Amino acid sequence: MIKLTCVLLGLLSCPAWAAHAPHTQPEVRVGIVLFDGVQIIDFAGPYEVFGAAGFGVVTLSHDGNPVTTAMGLTVTPDAGFADAPPFDVLLVPGGDVHEAERDPQVLSFVRERAAGSRHVLSVCTGAFVLAGAGLLDGLEATTFTPRIDEFARRYPSVDVVKDVRWADSGRIVTSAGLSSGLDAALHIVARAQGAERAQSVAMHLEYDWKPDGGFVRSRMADRYVPRSLEAAVDWPEDLVMNKDISIGDEQQWRMRFDVTSATPADDLLQRIATGMDGASGWSRDPRANRWISQQEGRRVALLLETTPGSSVQDYQLELRVHAEED
Repeated sequence: MIKLTCVLLGLLSCPAWAAHAPHTQPEVRVGIVLFDGVQIIDFAGPYEVFGAAGFGVVTLSHDGNPVTTAMGLTVTPDAGFADAPPFDVLLVPGGDVHEAERDPQVLSFVRERAAGSRHVLSVCTGAFVLAGAGLLDGLEATTFTPRIDEFARRYPSVDVVKDVRWADSGRIVTSAGLSSGLDAALHIVARAQGAERAQSVAMHLEYDWKPDGGFVRSRMADRYVPRSLEAAVDWPEDLVMNKDISIGDEQQWRMRFDVTSATPADDLLQRIATGMDGASGWSRDPRANRWISQQEGRRVALLLETTPGSSVQDYQLELRVHAEED
């Protein structure tokens, strides 16, 4: 019994289990498209999932040359588009996709290889690349929460879903931002090898995978902040505003910004208040910088405050949102 236990412990800790071992003829082969500005977790997270599941993974750039990620990491792909091997799963990660979604080489490769793949997966803003290639027309799809409204506006033929970690439209799966790529990759593993295998991979990665629920970023209470506010405010030309914190849950949210401007705090509040007063569906409490709105069957309150800083030109601006069921 002791000998058997030692053997089992040895198997669980051996390098072949702890890391992705090479597969000469893997059951499932994955091709990951890389480009300058790609987000690291968008491709590295799914790579880890697929590798742990025993899939063969190859990384690709249009010319096979190294790419620089959004965080400045240099990554050398395995191959270029011209000599890319065959694969069963096409993965398009996100990040700064401004160039990638307009690059004829990228779009042509994605379009061509998507046609022959069993599964196509985008992570985060990678959905913009799939949509740019015309692959999401008439399908449900999702993307990175801060850009989901832009996505819906720019690609009206896509049925955009806002409150999920990933959207399964059959052969094509799109995930929301960053860590949700892990969930979508596990979903692909479940479709290819079964739910128990996917759960086993998640346990090995010490990842709390919830295929039927879990955290969904787009459901958080900051979704109630009017999107028109940024454009509606007459911001000072010298304004420098850096986000300090942005935290909360589905009922409440709090944002705090470090502000530097020759415009005093009270004047900045008045400029923002004027913008809020013009926001559709919001009514102001005359006693404070507080507004009320009815959204999704909830009574939503938005409050603005400033806190003095080290000088008249340096202070903090705080925005709080609270939502209650009617």
